[in-house]
Formats: sequence, C-alpha cells, structure tokens
Amino acid sequence: MNNSSEFKKISLDEILVDKYNVRKKDIDKGLDDIAASIKAVGLLQPITVYKDDEKGKYVILAGQRRLNAFHYLNDNFPQNGYDQIDCKLIDEPPNDIEKMSISLAENITQATMATADIVEAVTKLFDYKRDYDYVRDKLGLTEYMVKKYVKLSRLPEKVVQAIKEGVIHPKSNNAENAALRAVDALQWIPNSGISEDDVIELAVEYAKDEIDNEALDAEARKGGTVEQIKEGAKKRGKTKLLLNLDVDLANKLKRVSEESGENESSKAIRYIASGVQKDLDDHE
Repeated sequence: MNNSSEFKKISLDEILVDKYNVRKKDIDKGLDDIAASIKAVGLLQPITVYKDDEKGKYVILAGQRRLNAFHYLNDNFPQNGYDQIDCKLIDEPPNDIEKMSISLAENITQATMATADIVEAVTKLFDYKRDYDYVRDKLGLTEYMVKKYVKLSRLPEKVVQAIKEGVIHPKSNNAENAALRAVDALQWIPNSGISEDDVIELAVEYAKDEIDNEALDAEARKGGTVEQIKEGAKKRGKTKLLLNLDVDLANKLKRVSEESGENESSKAIRYIASGVQKDLDDHE
C-alpha cells in the first residue's frame, strides 16, 4: 500500500480522470457552490493523485468535483491562478482494487454519492476478497452498511427501478431497507418462482410501517400470497412494553435507526426480539 506522499501544485492539463474514480453520477451537482467556496477561501483539501509514468500524466483518485470546480474557475477567471491545483501526490497503488478503494473511501466522506455508484464499488471490493471485514476495514464503513450495499447489488432490476421511482417509499433509504427486508422475508432468489411484483408489494407494506414488521416477517415465512401475509400479520396480537432509556442509549438507537431506515420503535423491537430469542434458544 502507499507509504509515501508529497504535496505539490500541478497544472490542470496534466491531470487525468481515469476509471478508478468511483464517482460516476452527479459529478457536477452543486459545482457552482464548490467553485464559489474555493474562490472565496481557497482550496481547503488537496485532491489525491498518482503519477502514471507511461502516460506522463497524473491520475486523480479522489477530488474530481474539486478538480471540475478549478476547470470552471479557470475558464471563467483566467489569469487568476486556477490553472494549477494543490495535490497530494502518492505512490501508484499496486492494483486496480487498491486504486478504487482509495477513491471510494474519500468519496464516501465527501458530498453524498449516488447510491448506485457506492453499491457498484463496494460490491466490486467484496467480490475481490469475498470478505465483509476486508471491505469494512478498507472503507471505514460498518459491517451492516457493507452487507446492505452488497445485497442491494443483488436486487432484481424491477425492484431497483421501483426504489428509484419512489414506488416503495419517497425516501430512498427507507425504500432500500424495505425492499431488502421483503426479499429476505419472501426468500426471493432468481428463478425461485416468487415474482418481483410480490417483492415490491410487500416492500411497500414494510415501508408504510402500519402493520407490525415482525408480524409480517413471521407470516411471510409461512408462505402464501402477499395479501394473505398482510391479513395474517394484522391478526397477530401485540404486546406493548414501555421502556425508559438513558440519553446515551436513546441517542445511539436514533443513529442506528436513521442509518438502517427503520423507525426507532421498530429497531428497538428488533433488538429486543433477537435477544429474547437467543435467551430462549440457550435454555432449550
């Protein structure tokens, strides 16, 4: 892995954007704001590049939007010094996966990437090693998020389209989590005989959160149509528990629930249910 780096100004025309930069969509979104910020206070964070000796150029790994902003400023304010940009020059990573992982690790912490770009890149890293811990350590993501992105890449195209179009839920994070839960509940796999329309219909129910999600899980495991699953879940009784959480625990629950796209009550019930089930299993 790269063990040395230096900082230097490099001319814009010496920098290439190559395939290793994982950000493909929304590259110029908010470009005016970035350019305005750079014009006002300067570039606060250098872009990351390595030297490609064969091409005689520098290849950018992270900071494409900042580079684009410099091109914009140089076009609109020539002779103002925007023809060069501050760069962090690192050793060339040993392989394509290492190059991509550096790009992804920084992009995740910068302006929000399109989910499709993250899913594609995370899945490539996972397929390289088939190891969730490897991807987690490479990118600084939680294991939950790594698994989520890999699962999203396996969703059927019709379900992916339903997520994009807001059919399942207007918020993409909620829609993604509902779709993944529906796939797991129905045990959908390609050529399983379970239709993609059924996955979408059940995902909509999870996203509504009007029927107890745990009840939907239980009924789905029994099989039957989505309508039968919904009706069976509605008939299941609920036991209400009142819990008083300290502030730290409540804040942690809030962060975890926001990350997973579930409301706090559903997430808490899930944790409690899994713990109770484990205790019951240990005593059998």
